[in-house]
Amino acid sequence: MKTFLVRGVPNSVQMDGWWMSEPPRETTPKTGTKEQPFFPRLIALLALVISGDALTWQADAGLSLALFGLLILLVLWLRNSRSGGGGLVVYALLALPLVEQSQALSLAFFGFGLVLGTSWIVLGGWQGITRWLSTGLRFVLSAPAAIGSELSAAARFSTAHRPETSLTSIVQVWLLPLGFGLVFASLLLSANPMMESWLASISPSHWLSPNAIKRMLFWCGLAIVLLPFLAAASMQERLKLGFTGPRLPAAPATLNAGSVCRSLILFNALFALQTLTDVAYLWGGVALPEGMTYAAYAHRGAYPLLATALLAGVFALLARPFTEGSQVLRIALLAWVAQNVFLVLSSLLRLELYVAQYGLTHLRMAAAIWMVVVALGLALVIYQTIQKRPASWLLGRAALLGLAALYLASFVSFSATIAKHNLGKDVVLDPQYVCFLGKHAEPAIRAYEAAQGQRLCYGRGVKDIQITDWREWGFRDSRLQASLASPSKFEEAAVWPTY
Repeated sequence: MKTFLVRGVPNSVQMDGWWMSEPPRETTPKTGTKEQPFFPRLIALLALVISGDALTWQADAGLSLALFGLLILLVLWLRNSRSGGGGLVVYALLALPLVEQSQALSLAFFGFGLVLGTSWIVLGGWQGITRWLSTGLRFVLSAPAAIGSELSAAARFSTAHRPETSLTSIVQVWLLPLGFGLVFASLLLSANPMMESWLASISPSHWLSPNAIKRMLFWCGLAIVLLPFLAAASMQERLKLGFTGPRLPAAPATLNAGSVCRSLILFNALFALQTLTDVAYLWGGVALPEGMTYAAYAHRGAYPLLATALLAGVFALLARPFTEGSQVLRIALLAWVAQNVFLVLSSLLRLELYVAQYGLTHLRMAAAIWMVVVALGLALVIYQTIQKRPASWLLGRAALLGLAALYLASFVSFSATIAKHNLGKDVVLDPQYVCFLGKHAEPAIRAYEAAQGQRLCYGRGVKDIQITDWREWGFRDSRLQASLASPSKFEEAAVWPTY
């Protein structure tokens, strides 16, 4: 056999494969996060911090905070290739209670609107309520990690010559203490005048005032809050992960077909007795026992019956799967839930009878609202049972029903409604309660005093409301200011005695 030789390769390198042993080039592993340049995010962050300072620094929550939230989502929408514009509409609707009146409930809807608006923009549009809500929940849970990731990106951007591992470890060690330390320091400085004076005394040549330091701490805290929203556009794939939905816990051993059957028989009998009593005394006009008034009868039953209806709804939700194989049990369940709906309506009538004699309070107004919500929720249980819908269907719509009630309630001035009702109806008046309802009860109090010709409240300290800063503007306060700015003719002519 002849040897075949390839000419042209030097003998010294014929057996040398060094060029084949070169290590492969490192590639960035593919993850669910799309890495984007940090410089545009830095510019957006600086712009938002400056805007936030101009809109919210040393101003109470109001119109300016709602506008700042809209600006945050507008920046996210622009960075997301202008897709998912419906998120801006969702946020605007949920921020309306904050424009109406700054209170705990409206601030909660403001935060809820920011999260849901971000979720809509990240998804790029409507993709179903389950995916929408799950993306919002995942955004909230991933916010701390997003803050750390953004700070690491900032460190790499500013000091690219340093090893990445050392910067990562520094960020991990100092992120939590510095972030919360800045927030706590700002709060303590605003609450403790002694600390503020000490800080002023140690400032070099007093060129750095405590107010300037608090403002810089405010900037740092604002930047930390803004980082997750700026990072949301680069976390789309991670936030869009599938969601299988919550798993309901397994039913206990005591909840079975036999126990459900016996429970429904007993419950229907007990509720039938209560229903017949309410029909006789509340709806049928039967005279009450001697010594008992309708107000006392109503007061004893309104709140316990509401709690009973709530427990009944929970039991109906748990018991429905065990009624699938029996038409009789389904009819018994429907009859029992229908009795609960009637029970809630009776509770409403009881409450109305009590309010007609003793007037409105915040608790009684809240109870009336939740009675209506519970009645509608029980109606959903009836529909779910007839249509054989799953439990998740009922839970989702019950949650939306509760949120809708809270949303509508945020536009109602409870104090003004209570004062107007109690001072305009023939009820047992409690002047101390009415006089301390707050500034929004003032128009009704002044109208009552003008009609009666005498003072009802002394020294309550409520004067004409003036909105001096447009950032704190609220629609409810604006209406109050307009109402108090035009006193009645009787008030103009009256000379009140001084005490």
